[in-house]
Amino acid sequence: MKHPSGYALIRRHLRRYPRSLRQHLLQELNRLVTYEPVIGIMGKTGVGKSSLCNALFRSPVCAVNAVEVCTRQPQRVRLHFGSHFLTLVDLPGVGESITRDGEYRELYRSLLPQLDMVLWVLKADDRAYAVEEQFYQDVFAQYSGPLPPVLWVLNQVDKTEPAEQWNWSSAQPSALQTERITQKQLAVARQLGIAEADIQPVSVRGRYRLSRLVEAMITRLPKQARSPLVPHLQNGYRTEAVISTASCSFGDAVVDVIDKVIDLAPLPQAARYALQTVTHTVARAARTVWSFFFG
Repeated sequence: MKHPSGYALIRRHLRRYPRSLRQHLLQELNRLVTYEPVIGIMGKTGVGKSSLCNALFRSPVCAVNAVEVCTRQPQRVRLHFGSHFLTLVDLPGVGESITRDGEYRELYRSLLPQLDMVLWVLKADDRAYAVEEQFYQDVFAQYSGPLPPVLWVLNQVDKTEPAEQWNWSSAQPSALQTERITQKQLAVARQLGIAEADIQPVSVRGRYRLSRLVEAMITRLPKQARSPLVPHLQNGYRTEAVISTASCSFGDAVVDVIDKVIDLAPLPQAARYALQTVTHTVARAARTVWSFFFG
């Protein structure tokens, strides 16, 4: 655990709570601070999953190898930065064979409850996504439990025709490429039956829209997973918008924790109401010390 000054500030605000609740609240707060997000990375071999993760996160994920097919078992990569951990689950690529895809469906269904988010990576220059469509319908659309949010990453948009018009110095597509990237987004959304906003066009090599992808991740992740992701991001992606969303979400998560503890405590209704009125004061204190925990 870090130096106690951040916790000390919150302890001061918890003095209004009964002694029996304070320790429980601090334990729950520590769980929020040390929460380890788990993100599943999906996509066929060669779509650029490793290079995307290496571009987003401070810790190197793995060597990029576009030729050799990786193991058919999920690869868990645990990233460590300071006192924070992040687990990436690199799921085997679909579309190798009908038999393999059948095995993967069961594998993915068993893993879904463990995931805070799925990044499903597609190649922008692929002509069709029939395999992904079938797999998404079979695994996600028919899943009976709560689903993790899915962000579809349309990768390598610098290859969108006419590829020679990509402006490498400004990291921007040409007007014609921009139009065709938008058309591709719409086509993928229609084919998969998903919202266009769930599709993030990016280019790792072209340094294009990676910060927008990170902002979408922070917005879609569960509240408790947002702040613990921030320390792992490359410096350029810890933008004001990302930090603002994460810190506000941390305060909201603290409110949820306090409300849950109060609801479960054997307290008179009047005492319960009095404690709930000061909950947001504690949440504001948590936002104040956000950088101490996650900065």
